[in-house]
Amino acid sequence: MRYVVARNCYGGIGDHLSCLVGAWWLAKRTNRTLVVDWRGSRFNPDPSMESNCFFSYFRARRSIGGVEIIADNSVGSFDYPIPVWPKKWTASALASPNHLNHDNAEIAQANKLVTSEIDPLQPTVVLNQWLDPPPPREAIRIFLHDLTPVESIADEAQRFWDAHIGTAPAFAIHIRHGNGENLGSRAAYWLGPVALTKQLIINARNDVHKRGISGRFSDNMPPSLIGARDQVIYERRFCRTVAEAFYSLAVPNAVPILFSDAAHIVELMREVLPTVVAKPKRDVKRGQGPLHQINAAFVRQNSNGIRSGTISDDIVFDMFVELELMRRCSGLVFMDSGFSLLTRTSLDENRLIRLKPTLINRLISRVVGRMTGGLN
Repeated sequence: MRYVVARNCYGGIGDHLSCLVGAWWLAKRTNRTLVVDWRGSRFNPDPSMESNCFFSYFRARRSIGGVEIIADNSVGSFDYPIPVWPKKWTASALASPNHLNHDNAEIAQANKLVTSEIDPLQPTVVLNQWLDPPPPREAIRIFLHDLTPVESIADEAQRFWDAHIGTAPAFAIHIRHGNGENLGSRAAYWLGPVALTKQLIINARNDVHKRGISGRFSDNMPPSLIGARDQVIYERRFCRTVAEAFYSLAVPNAVPILFSDAAHIVELMREVLPTVVAKPKRDVKRGQGPLHQINAAFVRQNSNGIRSGTISDDIVFDMFVELELMRRCSGLVFMDSGFSLLTRTSLDENRLIRLKPTLINRLISRVVGRMTGGLN
């Protein structure tokens, strides 16, 4: 037997899903069994991380899109055939829920492996990172057909849909703000030109893949300038751009559903797009980080890798409900972010509007990128 293992990522649900669908595609292409190991996920309701949480959110089944799947609690004691790619995944590392860091070279190798026609010689391939580009659109549709939420999540999504959407067409709007978290290059959506230049230079001097854990949210990222009081004018400007993008769809009676990680952005969007609806979620104070962020105090790192903290069950439940709501939408207005990955790669192109930063900010991003390309 040969396997592709999709491990939990030390990141958000977008990273988890990118890794999952990429691993599935590699397994399908090379006729391997897919193993999903989310024991160490921040979304695991088991704080001991001994249980695998994948089937806590998705219906248990023996195959997904024609690929045999193993995703129960046996993954922690599974006897994987050797050799393993990459070599860092020893038997003890695979038995642990801990995340192992990767460098840029390994990321490039993993992307090539998933997106090429290569069939690795190693019987076991392990992936635990964002993979890019995603599989073809038709393949993702096959994958999504079988990746269905558990009953409690589907029922909650249906209740919201019945109350706020009904029989009208619904279009998702996904805008990631961070609420104090550093968004990397996506700062270009939210900052003015001067602040953006400063943020990009600060980011370029930072190595996100360095050893150890640093940063306010244990993500090895420097402080974010997004959300500062002097940047409110640019936040409002971007929200108006988002509303204009939705109106440009010109779909009669369409209901916009907003997916955002900052409460004050939801309120700004309601000012410029009064018909927008959003699922109520736990309130997080302005600047205190995204709702799906782990508590940095619980993160641990040693020679055996990084052990993640977890997130409250109610927050995780609402997140998976939102994923299901987004999947049901007929179209999507989005900025670059992993949360909308499966929706935007499964919808037809004419149902998608990809938001862009202002022209001046795009130019700044290019110029600073060229000037700082060698800093890392």
